[in-house]
Order: sequence, then structure tokens, then C-alpha cells
Amino acid sequence: MKPHTNAIVQLRAGAACAQLLPQCGGRVATLQLTGNDGAPIDVLYPYPLNALFDPVRWAKGGIYPLMPYSNRIANARLHVEGQDLALKPHPDALPHALHGNAHRLPWTLEQHDETSAVLRLEAPPSADWPWHYSGRLDITLCAQALHMRIEIRNASSRSMPAGIGLHPYFHHLPQARVGYQAEAVWPPTADFLARAPRAPNAAEIYRPARPLRPGGLTDYLGGWDGRAEIELPQGAQLCIEADPLFGHLVVHRPDNLAYLCLEPVSHVADAFNLAARGVADTGTRWLAAGESLAGAMRFYLASNPLDHT
Repeated sequence: MKPHTNAIVQLRAGAACAQLLPQCGGRVATLQLTGNDGAPIDVLYPYPLNALFDPVRWAKGGIYPLMPYSNRIANARLHVEGQDLALKPHPDALPHALHGNAHRLPWTLEQHDETSAVLRLEAPPSADWPWHYSGRLDITLCAQALHMRIEIRNASSRSMPAGIGLHPYFHHLPQARVGYQAEAVWPPTADFLARAPRAPNAAEIYRPARPLRPGGLTDYLGGWDGRAEIELPQGAQLCIEADPLFGHLVVHRPDNLAYLCLEPVSHVADAFNLAARGVADTGTRWLAAGESLAGAMRFYLASNPLDHT
């Protein structure tokens, strides 16, 4: 796949602004929401608007869709329903597959007005995923909130495992307070596969909100209640609310501390293989031919700092 650039689709709601790059993997590249004083507040660590889109080593920034699965599939092989299916491994996650292929494919802008857009994707069978599926993103901007709905449909003639989520990159300072609540921690291996879940210990509980532990980190959380908060560098509090489908949350911060990712997802890393081995609560779903999986979430500014913690 050749790198390419893309026309920018802009949404506006008063001082709020979101810039979308449909052909660059259905991305929200930038987001400003309106603060209590009426001034715009930068929410996302921005995706570069004018850079060539590299679908293999994509720039870190914005929000992109996770589809037909989130995170890694161990050794780029699916062991499901008595089948052993080979996927294409990602060169930066060898020997594993990573994050599906929806964010690496061009999406089509189906509808667009001043405050909303609908993006569509057709993904035929490929080395990345052996089933045909279609995707849809509904994006609506309000003055203090961005609403997103993500949907995947099995367009093949046989059932397939499926998962969805969103991968946002937020502006972040290491001392910022972060809040969320989850029932389980799935400790990652050295190459970011999920181990068996356990209850969080005292150091892993972030309700009430507090700063994350120092340094880079990657945490896989299950039994997430669908709510999270983060203090932005400008002093505002950003809240996330997600449908119950998104019962897992990935918390990721790189070693250089440049941004923070809070990723609402429907399943844990390598969920499909774990579920096939009898592991419970992975979030694995199976879609029959023609069946869909969909969920919504919103990112909004709290009226009072940390009023949800």
C-alpha cells in the first residue's frame, strides 16, 4: 500500500473544532473543545495533517478506529473453531499481528455537515484478516463534547470473531491526575500479550483520580465501568463515557511521556485465542454472516474539575 495524503474534513461547533482524515484510516486528527471561559482547549495530541500517511508506521496522534480487533494477536495466528489461521504480522510487533487493519485503510466520507460526519469502510478478505467486513464511524461535534459511534459488520458468508474500540492520544503531563475504575488487571507479558487476570492491588486503583506511576506504562484492564477522566495541560478535565460493550480499557504512555492513550475496547489483547483456550471474560464476540457489533462513546469537558471522581 502506497503512502498518501488526504483532504481534511473540518467540523465546527462554535469555538470547538475537529479535523478528520477519512482516507488516513478514518482518523480524527485534531480536536479542540470549548472551555468554560469560551476559549478552545486542545484535547488530542495531534496527528500531522499534511504528512504522508504511512499505513505501516503511522504517526502517533489523534484518534483512530480499532477494527476488526484491538491490540495483539499472538504469533499472528488465530486458533478458533478448530482452525489455525495465519495473519500478517506487524513489523514493529513481531511475531504478532497488531490493531487490525481498519486504521490502515482509506475510509469513504459518506455524509458531512458542519457538525457531523459519517465514514464508511469496505475491507475485503486479505492477509491481514481472512473475512470480509464493513465499518462505519458516526462522528458528531458539540461545543464541549465529541460523540463517536463505531460499528463493524460481518460481510462474509461465515461467522467471524470481532472486536472494536477507539485509540485516542491525549495531551498529557506526567503529574496530571487520571481516574478510572476496573475490576481486573490483565498483566502484560514483555511483548504485550495478556496474562491471566487478577484483582487490582492498591497501587493500581485510580478512583479517586491521581497521577499515574512514573515512566512509560501499558496496563490492560477488564471489568471497566465505562468512565474515565484525565486532567489536560490547560487545567481542564476531559471525561470519557463509553457504552457497556467497551468493558476493557488500555492505559498506555510511552517512555518519552509525550502523550497518554486511554483506549476503550471491547476485548483484551489476544482475546480470541485466549477465549478458544477457555479463558473467561476476554470480551470475545462472534458475528454471524451479516451481523453487526456497535458501540458509542463521548469525550467531553467536565463543568467542574474532577467532578466525577
